[in-house]
Amino acid sequence: MFNRQSIHIAMLLWGAIFSSLAALCMFMSKNFNREKRKRMIWMQLSCAVLLVNDAFAWAFRGDVGVWSYVIVRVSNFFVFLFMDILVFLFHGYACCYLFGENSKIEKNEKDRLIRVKMVFVFEIIGSLFVILSQFINLYYYIDAHNLYHRGSGYFLSFLFPIAGLCIDLSLIIQYRKKISHEIFISLISYIALPYLMSGIQIFYYGISLINISISITMILMFVSFMMEQNQSLARKEKEAADLRISLMLSQIAPHFIYNTLTTIQVLCETDPLMAKETAEDFAGYLRNHLESLSERSCVPFEKELQHVRYYLAIQQRRFGDRIHVVYEIEETDFIMPPLTLQPIVENAVKHGICKKEEGGTITICTKLEDHFVSVIVKDDGIGFDREKIKQDGKSHIGLKNVSERVKSMCNGSFYVKSEPGQGTIVQLLFPQKSKKNYADNKIISNS
Repeated sequence: MFNRQSIHIAMLLWGAIFSSLAALCMFMSKNFNREKRKRMIWMQLSCAVLLVNDAFAWAFRGDVGVWSYVIVRVSNFFVFLFMDILVFLFHGYACCYLFGENSKIEKNEKDRLIRVKMVFVFEIIGSLFVILSQFINLYYYIDAHNLYHRGSGYFLSFLFPIAGLCIDLSLIIQYRKKISHEIFISLISYIALPYLMSGIQIFYYGISLINISISITMILMFVSFMMEQNQSLARKEKEAADLRISLMLSQIAPHFIYNTLTTIQVLCETDPLMAKETAEDFAGYLRNHLESLSERSCVPFEKELQHVRYYLAIQQRRFGDRIHVVYEIEETDFIMPPLTLQPIVENAVKHGICKKEEGGTITICTKLEDHFVSVIVKDDGIGFDREKIKQDGKSHIGLKNVSERVKSMCNGSFYVKSEPGQGTIVQLLFPQKSKKNYADNKIISNS
């Protein structure tokens, strides 16, 4: 049957196991902030050492064996020592959040600098007192029956950690706005709960209330750390994705502007009415393009299609009968990333049919198949050898950008099939209700 001491020891050991696993988890999580992760690992490991030694001290007390004699003395020494070490580590961890990595201090904040140094001084003195206590029995002593007893200066063992935590509390409250709500709660809990238990344990002896409370607060700190770091990673990934999208979108259109203005200039002399229509189409193209640059979410297909119509109308006036366009639009009720269709069509014009002396035809097709919308852009231009392009280290930048945005923004798929002299087919698949029968919808090999 379990008695109170057995349950007490079990609680301490389970706390040690959790702290060890938390430290391992932190060690394996390489993507987190390096400085904060390192400090959290040391805190969790120190907490594990503290709890294991406290469990051994309770388990072997009263046993007069040789090993028990050593274990009780060593364990109690490490319990008191690591209480100061944990405050020391917590102070560094809190400063890392409040003042940046490595706890850098601005020279003009002398008050903060003094308080930060005072915590380190208190804990160094506290550690020295723990060592001194082994010789003068200040904090505790072990009797001939291997039983632990409090010494006359036992209350001093709380003095230095509590003094350090009080200073940390003042810093945390003063610089509250620099940390998230979750981190603030976890830091305050590490101070408040052990502080409360210290007051109780001075008058009540029989269970390690302080160390159990430290174990609980370490769980809270680990959870809050994981939440804060995951939110930070998600935010950075979103910012990187937005920046990448902005860069990709900004690369798509500018080269087209010069040729269009030159075409309008020529038409002003040869066909003023067509020059006017081209200018109107160009204005519509620019308006749609600028609107698309500011979009961070998917847009209706009709908007993308209108953008393509403006583009092809301008190119047809520029190249005349060399460009033919066929629209086979069966499905329009879906969305897609902004500036997705136009780069595909532009690629077909520039790298496909315009490189043939006689020109060619571009076909744009949309249709609904099961739970997928299939968008196909086909041209009968010169085509290209995909393997040769890979070997040369070259690629069509526009198509690569489109592929990345289709996957990241819509969870869609992008496929290209091209053969020299036969033309190119580009297919986009956008999931609607589910991904059922995905293989049946894929009509083009991605190889």
